[in-house]
Amino acid sequence: LSTTLVFTVGATLLPFVIGFIVALVLNARIIGRGLWRGLFLLPWLIPSVVVAFLWMWIFNANYGVINGMLRELGLITENINFLGTRSSAIIAVIVAKTWNTFPWIAVMILAALQTIPRDLYEAAAIDGADRLRSFWNVTVPGLRGVISTVLLLSFIWNFQHLETIYVMTTGGPGTATTTFAIGVYKAAFQSRDLGEAGAIGILWMALLSVIVVIYLRFVVREDA
Repeated sequence: LSTTLVFTVGATLLPFVIGFIVALVLNARIIGRGLWRGLFLLPWLIPSVVVAFLWMWIFNANYGVINGMLRELGLITENINFLGTRSSAIIAVIVAKTWNTFPWIAVMILAALQTIPRDLYEAAAIDGADRLRSFWNVTVPGLRGVISTVLLLSFIWNFQHLETIYVMTTGGPGTATTTFAIGVYKAAFQSRDLGEAGAIGILWMALLSVIVVIYLRFVVREDA
């Protein structure tokens, strides 16, 4: 449960922050804006399994790109086993999932940004609001619905995500990256313990149901 929550929260908040920043940049008037929008979609178009293999190679302890860069910069003298260390393995899978997910979040927020009327920004400027105040008083309220939906969907998807973790670490080292999804898979298809797999699945569903109910109560209260 703790590993699942760590992965879910990390793989939800980190891509949200990156996606939000990317959306704000792509919504501004920059050179080649259309090209940049297309390029930022590429990580999202790649299947999760392929992304997992790509980042497994990047984090590889013997010939990984990150270790090579760190050695070239003189920051390390011995390669780091990112996927073989308990403290860094969960961070590695969160980074991989973030790279695969943030373009979708950026697209959703970018689409919502373009629906905010320019008149509101002009009215705020006439009232003496600077960019920061316009952001908090115009942009954020205009994105509130999209933000809540994106965070809920991302949380649910990450709570039950399997591919990236299984391909990169198979739940290891030890149980450092064993989430509910990995636990159910191992119990059902490796240990052939359908009772344990069913118990984890029921707990899994109950926790997600609680989260959805809390979200729906919050949304109903906001609408009221």
